[in-house]
Amino acid sequence: MTTPTTERPRVRRPRLVALVVVWILIVTGLSVWSVRHDPPTVPEQRDIAEAVPVLQAATGAVFAAATAGRDRAVEIEDVRVRRGCRVTPVRSGVEATRLVTVYVRGDGALPVLKAIAAGLPAGYHARADASSSGKRVGLEADAGGYVAIDVRADAASQVLPIEISTGCRPDGDLKLGSPGLAAPPPPLTSALQAFGQEQAGAAGVTTVTCPGGSEGRTYTVDGVPPPRDLGKALQPLTDGATVVRAEPSGWAYLTGDGSVAVVKQGSTLRLSLTQPCH
Repeated sequence: MTTPTTERPRVRRPRLVALVVVWILIVTGLSVWSVRHDPPTVPEQRDIAEAVPVLQAATGAVFAAATAGRDRAVEIEDVRVRRGCRVTPVRSGVEATRLVTVYVRGDGALPVLKAIAAGLPAGYHARADASSSGKRVGLEADAGGYVAIDVRADAASQVLPIEISTGCRPDGDLKLGSPGLAAPPPPLTSALQAFGQEQAGAAGVTTVTCPGGSEGRTYTVDGVPPPRDLGKALQPLTDGATVVRAEPSGWAYLTGDGSVAVVKQGSTLRLSLTQPCH
């Protein structure tokens, strides 16, 4: 008996090759379009030079929200750059941060953080709350572009350092301006004179661009010798002012020109005046 022979279907190779080529072209085209149009899906797709403008805009938004109330004093710092962080286990990178430090009354940490969160852009999805035990408070927000806004503090803390951070990024052509110098404004000069500093000298100036395009500023003088009694020396300046912090480690109060902070740093003082967005 003869076994029937099963013939294998002939593959039309030219057609198959054409289909493969078309598929490769489609995949390649989609990849190119995605690179040009899709936002980064991980931080390492945007280097530090691309991330810093987002950081600066977020700092301006935080500063504007922080200086909106008369129940707190504020300071801003320049960009800090830290190298040597890890983008991946085998790749080092750079992180940039800015601090907006807010000084509040002893019972004001959570209400102030909630007010700041409410003042941030809706797209940041900012949230401020207390821990389940009520002993800790915090604020977190997402400024976009993998730039985070975060602070954690004790519920009774009068110092709230809000950190705006890029996270670890690949290195890039990062260009940052140098801090400026200027004559201290009158409220800062008055504080220096209250501590016996008749010749104030120049103050460091840190600026931030606010959401409307105006600028906020912090003027800082470091290395000021402390008086024997900090509160007594400040009394002529704080009579009638809104005092939000009065501790051995520092004072903060509001003037008509902004807010003044006096902070102990070792054996000396740092004095600052912050002017809100104008």
